[in-house]
This record gives sequence, structure tokens and C-alpha cells, in this order.
Amino acid sequence: MPKSNKTLEDTLTKMFKAGLIAQRKENNPYLKISYKGKGGLVSKKWNIKIYTTGSFVCNDPHLIRDFLHGRLKEPDKAMTVLSVDDAGIGSPIGGCMVGVCDGEKVVTDIVNVSFFKPLQFDRRDYLKEYTKKGIKLIRDVFKAMPDTHRIEICTGFINTALKDKLRALGFDVRVVEVKGMLQDQLENIFREYIKQITGGVDLGYDPKDCKNGKEIMDYYNKAVNWAKNNNPSLLKTGWASLRDDQLNLFE
Repeated sequence: MPKSNKTLEDTLTKMFKAGLIAQRKENNPYLKISYKGKGGLVSKKWNIKIYTTGSFVCNDPHLIRDFLHGRLKEPDKAMTVLSVDDAGIGSPIGGCMVGVCDGEKVVTDIVNVSFFKPLQFDRRDYLKEYTKKGIKLIRDVFKAMPDTHRIEICTGFINTALKDKLRALGFDVRVVEVKGMLQDQLENIFREYIKQITGGVDLGYDPKDCKNGKEIMDYYNKAVNWAKNNNPSLLKTGWASLRDDQLNLFE
């Protein structure tokens, strides 16, 4: 990243003038400026916010470094693309799933719910486990190498460490909105996993398919209450809202 906020803002201005990013209007008195990608070299899912305090939040600072040093370029179309996405990180029960797709098959692995219990969750061990499992799928199952494969990965905190690790291994990694086969199949695979660990009870749901926040909360509370009454070990009790002293909120 640029060493100062002025350099950062100057770089963003250059990216804006180059037609790579667009300004976003947001109703936040503490927000100085906000940009999002316009597609192409800079995915529409890319964004950065700079606050009046001088702090900033960006879902992929690596892209700014690439632009600053003249490394931002079109992906190599000759390479095989592997798409990476997650499922279940927002589910109150069960672990979370990492999925990888090469356009022909989807392969998944699970970060066990034990990583979402208080001690391990507070240490963020689930991020290390998710990254380890993602790397294993990419290298061991798909036999991917930096000179033969490139990676398209979904936004989201759960993917941050995996994205950084893949880049450290030499892969060209692009943050995108994952679509196609992986998006179509991953949530269904996770839903089947939930049915498996609940003994056939269908408590999985895809927030993207919900009409509004109320519908999401209805599914969420249904899953929490079922687990409380039938199998509390399935709850992600590392979450502040699901710690033992908070569970009575759902009664």
C-alpha cells in the first residue's frame, strides 16, 4: 500500500481518471471518499473507503499496489481458472465450507464447528483452518500451479488469509463476484451437509435467496432454537450472540 494517505488518495484519483474505479455516494458524515471497481481489470466487487479520521478499509489492497507499480494487467486467458467461494459462515449451526471449481467439477471441504467455539474462535483458528483446506483442495485435488492456473476468489473476510497465501505461493489471484457452477452448487452442498449433521432436518438456507432481513432472521432463529433443543454442540458458540449467557434471547 502507499505509505501515506495523500499518496493513497492520489493513486485512487489516477485509477479513477483511468476509468478503473468509480466514486460511491454514501450517507456517512465520517466517510471522506468511497470507490468501487468498474469491472474488467478492477472487479465491481472491489471497494475502498477512506474515513475522515485517516483510516481506510479495502477488501483487496494488493490491487492498489499493483496499479502503483505498473503490475495491473489483464489475466492470462490461457490459464485454467479456479473459482473459490465459501458457504455457511453466516449459519449459526455447523462449520463453514470452502469450495473450489474448475468449471467442470466442484470440490468442497468443511471447517469443523469446533473452530467456532469460544477459545478457538477468539484465536481466529478457523481462518487458518479454512486457508489450509483451501490450499489443499487447490494444490492436491486440482494439481494447480502458478504457471498453469489462476484464481478467482470471492470477497469476504473468511477468504482474506487464503487469498494472501495463494499470492505468496505465486498465483495470480483476482477478487471477483463468483458466479456459474460454483455459485449454483455450493450453497446446495452446504445445505446437504447441514441435513447430514442434523439427522435429516433441513435447516440450511441461502441468504441470497431470502426476500429480506426478516426472512433471514426467521431461518436463523429456527436453526438456533432447533440446535438449543436437540443438539447444542452444533451451535457456533464463539459468536458473541450465541455465547451461553446470550442464548436465552432466542426463547
